[in-house]
Amino acid sequence: MKYKKLTGIILKKQNYREADQILTLWTKQAGKVRALARGVRLLKSKLNFCLADLGICEIDLAGHHGLATLIGVKSIRQFGSLREDLKKAAVAFYAAELMLKMTADEHPNEQAFELLKNFLQELDKAEQIHGHDLIDNFALNLAQDLGFGSPKQAQSHSAVVDFVESILDRHLKSEEFMLIIN
Repeated sequence: MKYKKLTGIILKKQNYREADQILTLWTKQAGKVRALARGVRLLKSKLNFCLADLGICEIDLAGHHGLATLIGVKSIRQFGSLREDLKKAAVAFYAAELMLKMTADEHPNEQAFELLKNFLQELDKAEQIHGHDLIDNFALNLAQDLGFGSPKQAQSHSAVVDFVESILDRHLKSEEFMLIIN
């Protein structure tokens, strides 16, 4: 049985069976990783608090072939204001969608991890969110870190969205939500 200890940011949680969840994390050491968290949806689960959306945690994984199983977790940082402010939450989940869709599984990129961590920290301590500057800068820096380059002219949010969607060859779901709350 293979064992891994990773530091990651929880990008997505998907319910699986009655009490389990499949977690998708962006990790410092291994890039995008999926793991099965057994029994995490039960009321008696001790792991649930440590597995907050967009939180930074240290995870212990066991298993090989297919989906690794989460066997331990330690919360490192949770961003409280992201849960309290809908606008901040929307921007944070937009960034998470970019990480999910622009990256392949298990391709480590420490720069991308640091970029996301710093983005969430900056978003968490921001008093107010004005416009799309924060997410546009994140999207362009992420594209650069992942080797996609950057557009020659990205003067507006719509130009940045067009650039990202041209890379992905699909529409960003979070963009519609961002339009509703702005």
